[in-house]
Amino acid sequence: MFGVGSISGTLSFFLLVGLIGATWWNNRLAAGRGNDLLGSARFGERGDVVKLERAGDLLIGRSAKSGKLLRYDGPAHLLTMAPTRSGKGVGTIIPNLLLADRSIICVDPKGENAHVTARARAARGRVWCLDPFGVSGQPPARYNPLDRLDPGSLDLAEDANTLADALVHDAPGQAGEAHWNEEAKALIAGLVLHIVTTEPADRRVLATVREHLTLPPARFAALLAAMADSPAASGLVARAANRQLGKSDREAAGVLSSAQRHTHFLDSPRIVASTAASDFAFADLKERIGTVFLVLPPDRLDTYARWLRLLIAQAITDMARSPAKPARPVLFLLDEFAALGRLEPVERAMGLMAGYGMQLWPILQDMHQLRATYGERAGTFMSNAGVIQAFGVNDHATADMLSRTLGDTTIEYTTFSSSRPASMFSDGARSQSASGHVAARRLATPDEGIAWKVRQTTSHIHVKS
Repeated sequence: MFGVGSISGTLSFFLLVGLIGATWWNNRLAAGRGNDLLGSARFGERGDVVKLERAGDLLIGRSAKSGKLLRYDGPAHLLTMAPTRSGKGVGTIIPNLLLADRSIICVDPKGENAHVTARARAARGRVWCLDPFGVSGQPPARYNPLDRLDPGSLDLAEDANTLADALVHDAPGQAGEAHWNEEAKALIAGLVLHIVTTEPADRRVLATVREHLTLPPARFAALLAAMADSPAASGLVARAANRQLGKSDREAAGVLSSAQRHTHFLDSPRIVASTAASDFAFADLKERIGTVFLVLPPDRLDTYARWLRLLIAQAITDMARSPAKPARPVLFLLDEFAALGRLEPVERAMGLMAGYGMQLWPILQDMHQLRATYGERAGTFMSNAGVIQAFGVNDHATADMLSRTLGDTTIEYTTFSSSRPASMFSDGARSQSASGHVAARRLATPDEGIAWKVRQTTSHIHVKS
């Protein structure tokens, strides 16, 4: 893999582009070399690449000239864009699972990462594989999101709302009306508060939420009436019940129907078993090295994405609250990131939490997915990423983003002109002149980004322009 780069602006930044880890990198510093009046971006030189060769920690490429691994040891988050079957697994995910001496939470859609690296990860610490559908071949672990909700905590209401927000999710093209979704969140959060504060320990599980939402009408009405009289959670349980009871029959039925739709996945016996108890706590990953694989087959992502959303939201919340300061931050390898949908905890983490003992590495197919999921807030991911990695760029939106990220460079050129005097007293000889000019130009235009060719040899990947 061949690393080249550009330096411009004031934001320390690496940009990697290629196939199976082929790279160019961009360290955004004030270049101060030559004429940078209209832009100072430049491709990296040998001295720049040496810095990456000497760094430790996360693997981001290999130098074709020296054969040395290129690594990133900064605190900022990372971002990868790679089409399907472009090699991101063997080029990025698996190498870091094998080599990273830190705790990792890895979204593993096919279970292949767990199958290949679980033994190596076990040499560094405990490994838990949350695999409800048993595709990884690893011993299954369990995690109950309600276990971390403390009835006496001042954060209980916020925790219940975070859980409800993760549950209420519409895939792109399937979005429900905002009113029904928001009211469904309120109802689910109220039920969670009720369960955590009144139910025995063995019933403080997601399956109980689903059970309550699917009660016969008379029994559900009785449940709401009991909640309305409850002083639990500083009266928040009663408020949630009264909010539902105060609606017209038609609106209340619509809210209940929406809540039932968003929790339908909890009818799966596999999900119920996987969330029946907790074999670990996410915050423990900041105390000692451990690995959590979140395994969900691609053909079940649409149906069970809410399960993944719950776990990622819970993990980020627990990490942010833990005062532990690990030697290296816990790495979130978020493959198939777009399948999670928009998650507020993830967005906040990308913007604020690089210093909270967490390092996020979302992995998407292209820029379209990021914009479709986060809209205008997609810029949060770009601006807060210390590493942007792209494999096999083949669409204009992603190429344009990379081009703009690289920035402008100043080019110098000379124009020549000649003229013959029109005066009758002239000897007819031509006069020639040369003029020097400067202009701004993208260091790499979008078309050039798409046109980059990748040539694979027996030992390296090269990027040719």
